[in-house]
Amino acid sequence: MELIQLHSFYQIVKTGSFKEASEMVFRSQSAVSHQIKKLEKELKVKLFKRIGKRVRLTQEGEILFESTKKILQSLENLKKIYTDMNNGFGGRLIIAATSAVLSYILPNTIKKFVDLFSKINFKLITCRFVPEIISLVLVGEVDLAISVKPYQELPPQILFLPWRSFNRILIVAKEHPLSKNKEINKLANIVKYPHILQGKGSVNRKVIDEVYARSKLVPNVIMEVDFVEDIKSYVEMGIGVGIISSLSISQKDRERFNIFNISRLFGKVEFGIYYRKDIYISIAMKQFIKLFAPNLLKEGNELGDKKRVSWAGGVFVGG
Repeated sequence: MELIQLHSFYQIVKTGSFKEASEMVFRSQSAVSHQIKKLEKELKVKLFKRIGKRVRLTQEGEILFESTKKILQSLENLKKIYTDMNNGFGGRLIIAATSAVLSYILPNTIKKFVDLFSKINFKLITCRFVPEIISLVLVGEVDLAISVKPYQELPPQILFLPWRSFNRILIVAKEHPLSKNKEINKLANIVKYPHILQGKGSVNRKVIDEVYARSKLVPNVIMEVDFVEDIKSYVEMGIGVGIISSLSISQKDRERFNIFNISRLFGKVEFGIYYRKDIYISIAMKQFIKLFAPNLLKEGNELGDKKRVSWAGGVFVGG
């Protein structure tokens, strides 16, 4: 069994295609097919089944894929260790974030990071919903991800470290009837009016729907949008009310809308960092977190636990 065979196998699973996998491993498609045939012959199993033009894993293939992921992750960790040792503050950092995080949380951090560490190859991937974030972290496509606390239980390989929480707020146009309502903290008063909310794939929407369902109330959702700025635009027109995080409110917004803290009804929105438990914490990762959320590097937190990760001679090593 050769490493290039496992690498080809892994890329076929990820891409669902021999052709795309061959491009990822810089081999011809026929060479990749030959590698897989040799691997299947050696293991005496069938690894793939074809469905149209795509391929899917057999049960035996799934077993090999789980082991292969661990092997390649370990090799990737080694590469990061030696990159740090040889290049100082060089290397690579790939981060995933949802659009709200990108717009309202990260701009200053990213600006400082790229200014301070120009040798680091930095890349940011924007995702619509948290499941996309979790998937990218799980398969090792990104080093870190920053988003809201997951609604569902996380895979055992992934950790979420809380950073900061924000109130859920109700925004209404200046002349909206709710602006004069003394009992804004009653669901029955809010549900009367048309709602403009994020799509059902978002954590915020799941929480809102669940709160209403528990109270046996059904809001009239007249518009579903992906971006908070779109909610603001239509709320300002007086078309409906919006429920968003206070994170997304600027000083200018406070002049545009009447804003009410409704976290007593809908709870708060918690943001934090996602990462795999088994990854090597590179210098690039540490420096980014130091700028974004230095409290997460304190001893006792997972990323700052000296029993698990320590600083030695300019490089982090597992403890």
